[in-house]
Amino acid sequence: MLKTHSQLWFLLACALGVLAAIAVYLPSLPGEFLFDDIGSIVQNSAVHIRDLGFTSLSQAALSSPSGDLARPLSMLSFALDYYFFGLSPFAFRLTGIVIHVSCGAVLCLVAREMLIAYSDVRHADLTRREIGWLSLGIGVLWCVHPLDLTAVLYIVQRETCLAALFSGLGLLAYLHGRRRQREGRDGRWLIWLCTPLAMLAGLLCKENAALLPVFLLIFEFCLLGFKSRDGKLDRGVLAFFSVFLLLPGLALLTLIVLRPGALFWGYSVRDYTPVQRVLSESRILLDYLRWAALPDLQQLALFHDDIVPSRGLLTPWTTLPSCIVIAALLSAGVLLRRRLPLLSLGILWFFAGHLIESTVLPLELVFEHRNYLPLFGLIFGIAGTLYMLARGQGEARLVAALIVIGIAAMSVATAVRATGWSTELDFARSETQHHPDSPRALAELEWAYLNYIVSTHDTSLVPKAIAAAERSKRADAYSINQDVSLAYMFTELGDMPQARTYLVASAADAGTAHISATLQFSLQTLIQMAVPKNQTLYPDMAGVFHSALANPMLESNASFAANMWNDYSLFQSRTQDIPGSLVSSHKAIVLCPSDSQLQANFARLLLRYGDTKDAKGVLQTLRDMHDLRREAELAELQADYDRLTAAQHRK
Repeated sequence: MLKTHSQLWFLLACALGVLAAIAVYLPSLPGEFLFDDIGSIVQNSAVHIRDLGFTSLSQAALSSPSGDLARPLSMLSFALDYYFFGLSPFAFRLTGIVIHVSCGAVLCLVAREMLIAYSDVRHADLTRREIGWLSLGIGVLWCVHPLDLTAVLYIVQRETCLAALFSGLGLLAYLHGRRRQREGRDGRWLIWLCTPLAMLAGLLCKENAALLPVFLLIFEFCLLGFKSRDGKLDRGVLAFFSVFLLLPGLALLTLIVLRPGALFWGYSVRDYTPVQRVLSESRILLDYLRWAALPDLQQLALFHDDIVPSRGLLTPWTTLPSCIVIAALLSAGVLLRRRLPLLSLGILWFFAGHLIESTVLPLELVFEHRNYLPLFGLIFGIAGTLYMLARGQGEARLVAALIVIGIAAMSVATAVRATGWSTELDFARSETQHHPDSPRALAELEWAYLNYIVSTHDTSLVPKAIAAAERSKRADAYSINQDVSLAYMFTELGDMPQARTYLVASAADAGTAHISATLQFSLQTLIQMAVPKNQTLYPDMAGVFHSALANPMLESNASFAANMWNDYSLFQSRTQDIPGSLVSSHKAIVLCPSDSQLQANFARLLLRYGDTKDAKGVLQTLRDMHDLRREAELAELQADYDRLTAAQHRK
């Protein structure tokens, strides 16, 4: 009876944990799509599927604008959300919350397996009841931690959550397989089949799932020591890491040596070098650790682009001390593995989780969602270590109480953060309050005002929109987004003279604007503005394109230049400049002939204007590329070509 009573309490606690993990995010559900959500979901027509046929699903799966592996499972999840619920941020976010809670449940089981391994190998004599409750507390604390919020509510970062979910399943399979081996049973099928399959699924969501073998390596290093049941080195385990960690690592190293440009080309659009990025990340990793331990709601945000890069060990001066602290923590992680193995695991796990996104790759410096899975290891290591130390002193209940208090405090903090994501305007105001010098936060505030003004025609907020644009311009002087967005607002309000003023200002600055996604977004805004009611502004809009295309920084980035010429072609097409549109599209494919999307766009233009002769050659080029992402598009273009040639023959 006592056992049954205890089980009922545990099940009730599990249910309360799930409810807490869901409840803290509910205030955010009325919110909107944000930032990269727009390009990946809202403006990505391939995701907007009308049926569940193979063609629609495959086209959606391969439509990601980022990632070397196209992240097809993540894109499929977006497409299915659209198919069943339409372009509803509410539904997309609710799906993300469900995935997050599922991930938390899996990580509870992972914590349980790691504690069982610790108890078995270190003879800690933890009872299964203790392990169950401690695992649940760790999992729920991770689920409600405010540092996870951007991974859950920033819809496009469902990619991170899904990759973590499959990584968690891979961890669980490996850990359970190793437990079976310790118990004298066969666990090879879990280790050699289920773990790699889970990792593959994770890679098809986001590339950081490649870190799964690194997490497993840390687990073995800190707890099992790569040993079999008899205490000797397990050859099967060593073979596993040779196949799934050593060989891929050597292949990556070879690629870096032979083709360093394949890894570092992205630095052409960054204002820091690989060395400066690594130095900067030493400071940022300590910020992550501080936010993990004591989340500061005045600092946590989606945008951290106001953090300056480190230009040297003493610029800023905190760089060198940060490097020393990181080195000390890593050393402690290695040296403490015998005395405090759980703490050692937590430290090494956290830093291992940042190997891809916080080292030399030419990514942006700071995003909180990069802590999603690393945070779990940190919480596990600290909570587990404190529990074992307190247990030795007969004070285990004190740590249990601290975990409960931590869950309550983190839940409140996350719910408060989520409230700030409830509307586009609330989100933007919150971001600028926390990071008043962030160019992106200020640009988001400007667009939030603009969207509200355009949708309601409430002109009383126009001065606030202009003020936000001016603040954004001061924070990012090498951007034209502010002037283009104001021009967009005034065209929607029918004030053409004011719109022209801002277009002229945009044209003056476009020639020196930073080459970035923000610049391309600004040009795409001009394409949206190219409608008949704005015909008098066509020359001014074209002037912005001319200035941007003359930007000398384009010489170092052929891919970006090609996309800008393609955008200009789309603009010319909408303004009925047929010859100009064809010329610009052709320039795009000359600059980047391997881009199948640009080739498809050129073929579509040729067919639209009746040039079947040239279209035939471009279609053949597309076929020769064998790009699975373009199969459906190629079939449509071929059908258009066949209809057009048949009509020409009839004449």
